[in-house]
This record gives sequence, C-alpha cells and structure tokens, in this order.
Amino acid sequence: MITSIPKQAVNQLKKVLENFKIDDAVELCTNEAQTRKFLIEPFFHLLNYISNDLIPEYNADFGERVSQKIDYAILINKKDTILIEAKKYNSRLSDKEAGQLNGYFSNTRNSRIAVLTNGIEYRFYSDVLQPNVIDNKPFFVFNLLNYSEKDLETLVKFDKRYVVVAEIIKTAQECVFNEDFEASLLKELIAPSKDLLKIIHRNMNFKTKFTEETQGKMIKMINSALLKSLYEKKVLAESNSNTGGIVTTESEIQAYHTIRTLLIQNKKIPSQRIFFKDFKSFFNISVDDNLKKVICKLVFTDSKLKLIIENNEYLLSSVDDVLKYRVELQNRTLALLE
Repeated sequence: MITSIPKQAVNQLKKVLENFKIDDAVELCTNEAQTRKFLIEPFFHLLNYISNDLIPEYNADFGERVSQKIDYAILINKKDTILIEAKKYNSRLSDKEAGQLNGYFSNTRNSRIAVLTNGIEYRFYSDVLQPNVIDNKPFFVFNLLNYSEKDLETLVKFDKRYVVVAEIIKTAQECVFNEDFEASLLKELIAPSKDLLKIIHRNMNFKTKFTEETQGKMIKMINSALLKSLYEKKVLAESNSNTGGIVTTESEIQAYHTIRTLLIQNKKIPSQRIFFKDFKSFFNISVDDNLKKVICKLVFTDSKLKLIIENNEYLLSSVDDVLKYRVELQNRTLALLE
C-alpha cells in the first residue's frame, strides 16, 4: 500500500522553507563545516530529522576497504541507509563529486539512496541501472532558492514521518525509465532508424515499395513542423476522449500556444510550469496545473472570443488579439510564481 501523505504536510513544508533564513545562514558559511552546521543540518531538521538521526562521519567500510567515512548517514528503521556527502556552500557539484559519493555508496550495506549537496542544491541518487553503483544522473534535484510545487510534493516523501525507501526507489525507477524513453524517442526522431521507418511504412494506406528513395522522403518529413502538427492533434485527441463531452477547439489550442510563447519570452517564467485544462464553459491556463494559480481564462464561443485575466475581461476580434495583453499576462504569471 502506498503511503498517504496529507496535503497539509506539503503546505507545512512550504511554510517552514519560506521561513528558513537562507541569506543569514549563507553569510556564516565560509567552509564545509559551517555549510553543514548552518545549511545542511537545518535542511534535514525541516524534514523532521533530529540531531541523533544525522550520524556524522559515518563508516562506509565494507569488504577490504577501510577508513572510508561519509559526512552523514540517516538510518531508516535501523534498516535502510541514506548517505549524504556535503560540500562547501556554492561549490560546483560535478561528476567528480558524484564519483566520490559512489565510492561510499558501493561500500555501504543497505544503501539505495545517496545525497550530494552544497547546502543549497540537493541531488538525490539511486542505483536503478546497476546495483551498488549510483546512476549518472540524480533522480531528483531540490534547490532551496528555486523550487516548484511539484518539487515540494517530491521532497516531502523524504520527511522522516513519511519516508519509505522502497516507494522512493520505485519513483526513481519511473524517473529513469521516463528519461530513458524520452531520450530514445528523441534519438529516433532526430535520426529515424530503418526499423522505425519500416513500421510507419507498413501502417500506411498508400502502398509503395520500401526503397532507399522512400526512406529518404520519410526522413525529410520527420521534422519540427510535422511534430508540432502531430502534437496539436494528440492534445485534441486526448482532450476529446477524456473530458466527458468537453471538446477542446483548435482556436483554444492556438490561443494557448500563443500565450505560452508570450509568457516564456520572460526568462523568469519556466515553460514547464505552464499548463492548460479545458472545462465545458471555459478554458484555463495556469501555473503548475493548479486551479488556485490561474493565469487566465478563455471563453470562446461561436459568437465571441473573451480573455479573462483575474477580474478583467477583454473581448478579442481574433485569437491573435491575445498578443495585445502580453504585459498583463506576464505580470499575472510572475505574481503566481512568487
């Protein structure tokens, strides 16, 4: 059974992080020991680990290797071990540091999670691809100075009250699978293999011989313009099949793309945090797919097109008219991101 984490826990974590006086702590951090005391230990205290939970200079000795000590270890239920390697505040976290962490990781029994941190950025690793060897990429990264609602929902899973290592490992496996799938698919789209072209050709109604000329023609067709068109068709298909009678129109999708493009022209607005959701009488564009963070609403009917930003309504003569409200849309989004 999956551990149920109350929404209140996420809100509490958000509140304590907002109250954490990071600037004051940073001023005190001139070396690694101070970084541990003023940033790293308080961070884990926010996750409800007490001082006794953080075992300093933990022996990472197993087999023939001796005198291997990692900065901290957290023992979960006296069974699973979370290893923490600390670096000086603002140190660059690179593959070299991750390699050092791997040395401790591979020599520690019952360790499936390891954290590399400089006090601000916390990189969470596991050994999904190869047992006892940390993956070359963290499955989760949390930055004290720049985090989203989704980051908080993931971080709270490491709270002492809710942490279940097996569930976190499953999340890590899903993360690695998703990234690997996306990378493999992208590789195929950039340089389509003969096998992929064969599958597509076999499913086409227009029958031709699968020649080198045919392959070349297909490769040229698989470009960004085609993928954009297919993306829009996929969005429409998903919306129309899963919304109980709600029909997402091409005009709404066009307006969404236009508004999203306007928003991400501001470098402070991350594209991955802009979402849309269609309803029977209106179309929402929001931050983090959160109904409490609506950037704007679109009310498009056969007789009128209306854009609503907070309590302000604007009638549009065409979808392109949303361009007139770039400032209002960006300001609203920035306010919701704070």
